[in-house]
Amino acid sequence: GFCCCLSRGVSGCVVGKCVLKFLLAINLGPNAGASTTTAALGAVDEKAQSQVTALAYTTTYAVGNKLLIIWGLVIEQVMA
Repeated sequence: GFCCCLSRGVSGCVVGKCVLKFLLAINLGPNAGASTTTAALGAVDEKAQSQVTALAYTTTYAVGNKLLIIWGLVIEQVMA
């Protein structure tokens, strides 16, 4: 479980930095949204002293919640 959680965060940061050319502070907003953790957004906003990260957070948060529901149903069907 630890490796799965760590790989998602690291891969998100690498893709944001290398492929999308985001600054680190802006890159952490979408990563917090993708992991659907609102507390992480508060920490990122506080550290960056800006709420710009919240702009990218909203889209990835919505997509992350939808994927949680869809994959939950898929895993339930596979295990049944």
